[in-house]
Amino acid sequence: MKIQLVLLVFAGLSFPLSGQQILNGSFEGSNLECGIDLSNAEFTNAVPQVVGFGEKNELDIMTASCNFGGAQNGVHFVGLKAKAGITDAIGLELSEPLVPGQNYTVQFHEKIGALNNAPVRLSIGVTNSPTSHGELVFSVFDLGADWTKHEFQFSPPFNATYITVIIETGGEAWVFVDHFSLICPGIYLGKDTTYCEVENVVLQASGSFDSYLWNDQSSGLEINIQEAGLYWVEATIGNCTVRDSIRIFEDALICTCQIYLPNSFSPNDDGINDQWQPLGPCEMAEYSLRVFDRWGGIVFQSDRLEDGWNGQKNGLLVPSGVYIYLLSYRSEVVGGIQQLAGEVYLVR
Repeated sequence: MKIQLVLLVFAGLSFPLSGQQILNGSFEGSNLECGIDLSNAEFTNAVPQVVGFGEKNELDIMTASCNFGGAQNGVHFVGLKAKAGITDAIGLELSEPLVPGQNYTVQFHEKIGALNNAPVRLSIGVTNSPTSHGELVFSVFDLGADWTKHEFQFSPPFNATYITVIIETGGEAWVFVDHFSLICPGIYLGKDTTYCEVENVVLQASGSFDSYLWNDQSSGLEINIQEAGLYWVEATIGNCTVRDSIRIFEDALICTCQIYLPNSFSPNDDGINDQWQPLGPCEMAEYSLRVFDRWGGIVFQSDRLEDGWNGQKNGLLVPSGVYIYLLSYRSEVVGGIQQLAGEVYLVR
């Protein structure tokens, strides 16, 4: 029987987009160290290419000397306040208008300064006016206590010239933001991988890009490979083109060192199949086995291949049923980590 193996393409490292940019996404250029509760006009005059326009009218220019930690990038970061529906907002000028229908990726960082009585929502919009929220393209409710990075993709509905930031709460909130940038998203095929036999191995790409080009010149979301070698994918979104590669090796020794895990056992003390025992022909350099019940609780764990499960947890019998195992191991013969997951049925 042929086993199909799937390698997912995950988002990897991102990098700044050349050309079109958010002009001052890190809020640098101000001569203020702790500008607290600035009016919209004071803030706009203090930070190049950034406009304050919220109803709260109490924006902050912060540095590490303000005792709320340092900036995520550069020297300055910005604080926005909201109270019972009245909120601060800022607009960040773009180097050139966004193109409708084209996909863009934005990255930014946020953290909570203070939060009372209600959750807070931080929203990102696009606009042509420096005093309007415009069209919202992203929102986040789960804000971090430390600098937290967010990355999202959107397609603007018009030729927007500003990225806007607004926070909203039914209570009181103080939120810090920093390091807004237009980026090219990353793509990652994973680490080089060794199989005992390369047969029906599927390299599958995520669907967050507009188009793909694989080394065999195909353009779908995945390719099926039958032999070892170097494989790459080139992905495009908007005016970003990114690429990654992975090398697939074949080593028959992996097959000889594979672990066999029975799919059932009956721990009823009749001397037959009373213990669930993984079996393997090779010495293990690393080994970690965990067995879980249907609620996710660990019922058995071991770091030694010779240990088997007797169907008990803390000396008490567990009921009949299906249990999930997760196994990670590396043999003395083969260097790569092997991972297995499956089900075992306990019968009483």
